[in-house]
Amino acid sequence: MPADTLAPSKPRPPKKGRCSPSERRRSLLDAARDVFLERGFANATIDAVVERAGGSKATVYALFENKEGLFAALVAEAAEELSALVQSYPLDGRIEDDLRDFGLHYLEILIRPERLALFRLVLGECGRVPEVGEIFFRTGPQVIFRKVADMLRSAAARGQIAISDAEGMAHFFIDALRGHVHMEVMLNPTRRPTQKEIERHVDFVVANFLRACRLPTRD
Repeated sequence: MPADTLAPSKPRPPKKGRCSPSERRRSLLDAARDVFLERGFANATIDAVVERAGGSKATVYALFENKEGLFAALVAEAAEELSALVQSYPLDGRIEDDLRDFGLHYLEILIRPERLALFRLVLGECGRVPEVGEIFFRTGPQVIFRKVADMLRSAAARGQIAISDAEGMAHFFIDALRGHVHMEVMLNPTRRPTQKEIERHVDFVVANFLRACRLPTRD
């Protein structure tokens, strides 16, 4: 059964001439993403990936070893997109502005249909292939938690907030950001929050989070 309702992509005609190793890898990952999302992991085959990308099964096995390795590479690449998001944030801005800007961009990426479909696939496969879930967590969520913790420590050092556990508060903030917004779209692919709903949710989370981190008042 397909992981999502995404429209099938047309098979890619094989490129003429020799491809560089990076181009060949890119082509296979693009084809694999389409095949996994359309067919689900169990029904996806290396033959179907090669049919779309061109080349040979031997190339797939040389680059990724097997279907599980190909899926793991796709998961790692998707998780790294979120990692790249947080790496661009400075550690010296106004914490309220930084958290709001981060929250808006984070949710925008999180609720993209192709990302939700991949996340469903990861959840469905990590019980059978635990390393897939581990790769996703290590290269995505874990990097984000650490970066947000760094942002909070920096803000605390500048006297903007008061916290005793940066890692714990980072988890608290990210979990609150996902909240019902992510849960609703995960369970219902036809549901898509409006930009106004996302902004309202992020503003609510940031305001209440900072209230919990406010500096003690002096008598």
